[in-house]
Amino acid sequence: MRFRFAVGLVCAALTLGACASGGASGSRSDEPIRALMSADALMFVSFDTNADLITSAAEIDAGREREFTRADANSDGSLSPIEFQNWGNLVLGGGQLGPYRLDFDRNVDNTITREEFDTEIRGRVVDYDQDENGDLARSEFVRLVGQARPPRRRITPTMPPN
Repeated sequence: MRFRFAVGLVCAALTLGACASGGASGSRSDEPIRALMSADALMFVSFDTNADLITSAAEIDAGREREFTRADANSDGSLSPIEFQNWGNLVLGGGQLGPYRLDFDRNVDNTITREEFDTEIRGRVVDYDQDENGDLARSEFVRLVGQARPPRRRITPTMPPN
C-alpha cells in the first residue's frame, strides 16, 4: 500500500510539473527546477545545532538521542503507535509524507524499540549521505523530480518465523 501511495505521489508531482510547464517536453532555461524533499530532511536539518549548514555525524547522533527521548512520552524505552504519531506530527510535519511508523517497526509488533528507531534513522542517514563522509550537507537532501536516486540497499532485521 505504501508503494502505491509513493508511486501516486511521484506521478502527481510529475503531472503537476508538466502542467506548470505547459506540458512541453525538454528543458527551458526560464523554467523553475522541480524538486522533492522528504519530511525526514526537516528533522535532519533541525539537528544542525551550530548553524554551519552541515549536519555532522556528532549532531546526527545527538539529534537521534534527543528525538527518541522526545517521542517516548511515557519514558518506558519504546514507542507506541500513538507516541510515534504524536512525534511524527510534531517533528515531521504530519504523517502524510513519511517516514511512516512501519518504516521503524520492522517486526510489526506495534512497538518501536530504541534499537529499531536508531536503525531506521541511521539507515536514512546512509541513504542521504551521497559522498559517504558521515555528514549531511543541504544539497544531499534534495531530489530532483525525475532524477531521484534509488535508495541504497540497507541491512534490515528479518522477522522471526511464526
